[in-house]
Amino acid sequence: MNNLPSPQDYLDDLHAIGITRLFLPHIDPRDRAAGIRRARQELGRLRGELSLQRDQAAEINGALSPEALRRATAPYSLLLLLHEQLVEEVGDLERSLSTGKPVPYSFDFGRYIFGDEASGDWFIGGQSELDEWGRIQQFKARLDALREQSQPAREQLSGVRSELEALTAEHEKRQAKIDRRQQPATIRLQIALLVLAGVASGLIGWQMWHADRDFSTVAWVLCGACAIMIPIAILNWRNPRTRKLSQQRKLERQIQQARAQGMQQRQSYQPLDLQIKALEVHYNRMLDGWEAARLIKKRLDGFIAEAQPLRERVDAIRAELESQRQQRDKLLKKQAKREKRGAFFRRMFLHIMLVAASGAVGFYFDYMGEADYAAIMYGLGAFCILLVPLAYIDWKNRSGKLESQLRQLETRMLQLQTEGKQIMKRYHPLELQIKTLIAQYKRTRAGITAPTETQQMN
Repeated sequence: MNNLPSPQDYLDDLHAIGITRLFLPHIDPRDRAAGIRRARQELGRLRGELSLQRDQAAEINGALSPEALRRATAPYSLLLLLHEQLVEEVGDLERSLSTGKPVPYSFDFGRYIFGDEASGDWFIGGQSELDEWGRIQQFKARLDALREQSQPAREQLSGVRSELEALTAEHEKRQAKIDRRQQPATIRLQIALLVLAGVASGLIGWQMWHADRDFSTVAWVLCGACAIMIPIAILNWRNPRTRKLSQQRKLERQIQQARAQGMQQRQSYQPLDLQIKALEVHYNRMLDGWEAARLIKKRLDGFIAEAQPLRERVDAIRAELESQRQQRDKLLKKQAKREKRGAFFRRMFLHIMLVAASGAVGFYFDYMGEADYAAIMYGLGAFCILLVPLAYIDWKNRSGKLESQLRQLETRMLQLQTEGKQIMKRYHPLELQIKTLIAQYKRTRAGITAPTETQQMN
């Protein structure tokens, strides 16, 4: 495994191809053409090797989550993005030479690939970016050490908070029970139940006195007990020295102890927590400020979010326009079929033939002595004669309906086209900006930059 090429080895191979030298203006055309052919061959070879390495990394981490798989293949995906940009640069150079245009501006790309395997963040850059990334990683290591140092204190503080929340919830629950017990409705309900029980016991004792003296005596005793319990219940309600109040006071003492313990731990943990928060803010600023691609990505996300509703509306308008066009084509075919030469006369001829056929059949039946059948056929012929003007009226009305439907469809299509043009006036600049930012993001993410003066001289 140690003999396998590293991502840095592949980046060195991309530099060894010498693609950036092909854009220098003083190169001989033959040397440039030969260099382009060689560059295409080498890029094709490296494309296969990078894809193979990425697939192998995916197979090794196939059992992990998609996020872990992305982290494992991140460096090779970044190199493939750089490879894609280099192929496009070579293609632009070939097109410029074949059309007689000036040679495109030269470019350069980072000498180092570096990143964090744990987070899957990988970058391509020069020595200054590599040094800055090293400082960021040192800062991150310091931040992780402080987080690890504060972990026991955070766990203790979290435990105290959980205990305090549980005690508070139990206290509130018991207090609610005590409050309900001390309401006047509670003692009224108890007195009512005791009175009902006493009255019922007295009635049972009076009814059973002659039948069963022993059972009656027990009922009378129960009635007396209910009568005695009424003033006891009233005294207990007015002066509730119960076990619940004792438990409530015990809970209050436990809550005070938990709050005091939490205050002590919070005072000891607060300076470290403030230091960690300050370092996190500084670390996030370092990450946001040092990578240009991240800033471009934020702008790109903003433009995409702004353009998304417009794009959805444009797609909806196109779909509705396509449906309207299909309906219009069907109506136009019907109208063209109706307006063909002789179409109306063919329909009228059909009615006349029905009239003639009915009359002929009626005459035949009349000749054969079948007067009833002859009358039916004559009546059918008369009915067909009446249908001739009705058919003409229907023909005219149907043509008018078709024209009305066509006008409505064309009006709706005109409204959709007008709305679509207005939306496209807003969407088209956003789309151009998005395409520009995507190309800029890919180049920046791949580490492609303008060459330095020394590189231009070479």
